[in-house]
Amino acid sequence: MLISYNWLKDYINFTESPEAVADVLTMAGLEVEGLKKQADGDVILELNVTPNRADCLSVIGVARDVSTVLKKKLILPEISDFDNATDVINKDVKIKVEILDTNLCHRYCGIVINGVKIAPSPDWMQLRLQTAGIRPINNIVDITNYVLLEYGQPLHAFDKSKLKGDVIIVRAAEKPEAITTLDGIQRTVPAGTLLICDASAPLAIAGVMGGAGSAVTEATTDIFLESAWFDAASIRVTSKQTALRSESSFRFERQTDIEGVKRAALRAASLMIDYCVGCVSEVIDNYPTRYSAQQIVLNYKKVQSFLGVQISEDEIVAILSRLDFKVERQNGSIVVTPPSFRRDIELEADLIEEVARIYGYNNIPAVMPQLSLSINNVSDKHKKLAELRQSLRYAGFTETINYSFTTNDDFTLLDIPEGDERRNAVTVKNPLQKDFNILRTSLVPSLLRNLKYNISLGAKEVYIYEISTVFFDSGSGFPHERLKLAALSYSSGGKRLYAEPAAHFYRIKGLLESVLSGLRCMNYELRQSNEGFLADGQSADIFIGDDKAGFLGLITAEIAARLDMTDEKPDIAVFEMEKIISDNESVPVYRTNLMHKFPPIERDIAIVVDDACHSCDIGNIIKNESLDPEHLIESVEIFDHYRGKNIPEGRKSLAYHIVYRSQDRTLLDSDVDTLHAEIVKSVMTKTGGTLRA
Repeated sequence: MLISYNWLKDYINFTESPEAVADVLTMAGLEVEGLKKQADGDVILELNVTPNRADCLSVIGVARDVSTVLKKKLILPEISDFDNATDVINKDVKIKVEILDTNLCHRYCGIVINGVKIAPSPDWMQLRLQTAGIRPINNIVDITNYVLLEYGQPLHAFDKSKLKGDVIIVRAAEKPEAITTLDGIQRTVPAGTLLICDASAPLAIAGVMGGAGSAVTEATTDIFLESAWFDAASIRVTSKQTALRSESSFRFERQTDIEGVKRAALRAASLMIDYCVGCVSEVIDNYPTRYSAQQIVLNYKKVQSFLGVQISEDEIVAILSRLDFKVERQNGSIVVTPPSFRRDIELEADLIEEVARIYGYNNIPAVMPQLSLSINNVSDKHKKLAELRQSLRYAGFTETINYSFTTNDDFTLLDIPEGDERRNAVTVKNPLQKDFNILRTSLVPSLLRNLKYNISLGAKEVYIYEISTVFFDSGSGFPHERLKLAALSYSSGGKRLYAEPAAHFYRIKGLLESVLSGLRCMNYELRQSNEGFLADGQSADIFIGDDKAGFLGLITAEIAARLDMTDEKPDIAVFEMEKIISDNESVPVYRTNLMHKFPPIERDIAIVVDDACHSCDIGNIIKNESLDPEHLIESVEIFDHYRGKNIPEGRKSLAYHIVYRSQDRTLLDSDVDTLHAEIVKSVMTKTGGTLRA
């Protein structure tokens, strides 16, 4: 905000230089970012006013802080209420004000001024407006802007002859309504927008901008002057929806002084009588929602404790009194009533801050605090996530961090069907980018975008992962949040120093198994996947217990083609899972037989089965406890998957390596042969397979 140094002198008798005033304001919490000297000898102070200090969006508000710090008297303009000024009162003028939405308009004050003469405003007023960045228009409009700067209360002048029915109606739009604003643009405001209307149509968008149809012109002779208090949240929404920002909306959004509404109207009316001639009607003051002041109890000993200085009770009372706070002493405490223009004061801590800034932060000595060191207790969740990130890093994967915002195109990219839970996304009302208007339900699309970007920069190998929260629309209230882990593996077919015999599917599968092992999650199972974006035969769904926790597999060629990558046949493997931090982990068990006492016996089985038969199903048959009551099977691993020569069409060969071991004796071939034969028979019976010769 721009403040004139000379204008401040209208309200305070002081001799301090502009630089000294700037220092006073800065140390009082109103940072002065710069000083600019004017040709007439004035100096403009550029203030950075924080959003909570709406009272300082006015010259008088800033002057109040200066006078408080300098301990000078604040001199306010003398304002007539016109009750006894019969020479300027026209008692015959009547106009009615109706407030239909008292939640959005707590007070509406109006004054009718007849017989005004439209002319340029005085030079001194034009100069003050120009130094504040406001263009002079005419005496009526300039006076409303002058009082806005002086008191921080927005005003608006209507041409009374253009009002229909001698009535002002303050209401919210029930449906979208059209209005042409003062900038000449016709706008359609949405339902719920607060409007100022006459008997037939909207006259202004309340608190934002007036309408062109009731604007003051050179032919205007009668004025209806508006001063009101509008709900800050409502004005903020309206300003955002209409893409209109004005000096008025800027102040209404931060809450104006409801008790100053009438005062500002009377001040403007007085100036109009002085510089526009005319007669004033009785003041119309419709005040349905009265302001109720809040009392705060302040313990002055707490002030001393918080600030670390011995400030007397008398000095605390004097500081608050100079700030126009009402102060009463009661039983060792101070009962403080903040003025209506300081609605940011709600807590005892707020009062302590007021005392501190006026007392002077530079007067508070710097003392090293005495602190006791404590061990930073990291939660189990964060420990597990740190271990997980470390294991992924050791596996050669790099962490990525992406925005949670994404686009509906992700569903199309991955062929996510209608009705799938992942389409139940949360829509962002005010997105930073128009296209990225929903929150992610999956991490895979983000990793695919990361892959495409890195390949465009010449990357030949990409191994990345992300741990982040995804969001699902709950239908009401806050969205459901889930923590997910996703990883992606890719490498081109170029030359390399060492051979990499493992396909990407098995690399990503091995990584997943390593992650689950590190999380001590042992009760997982891989089952056939029906994800449309994963390749058949090289994909699986991850189940923990009976619940699906994720998926892994190769991205199909069709999906890869949509990424428009330079690699014609990209081999991209991904996995995604949730429940990475859950109650499903196994409790560590102490074992004495980590070094086996007895040797194993190993057997292989190769069986030809239908293509529809899944390797994990055969593995579960082999591990069936009813076939192995002594728990001799130590491990089962698939080591070969073959289709081709000597294998019938629609069939495949799966080969498994089985390790048998006993914990209390050395096994004989006869011990294993019987069990192995039963396993082979069970597998062939349940799968309809045959042994491969």
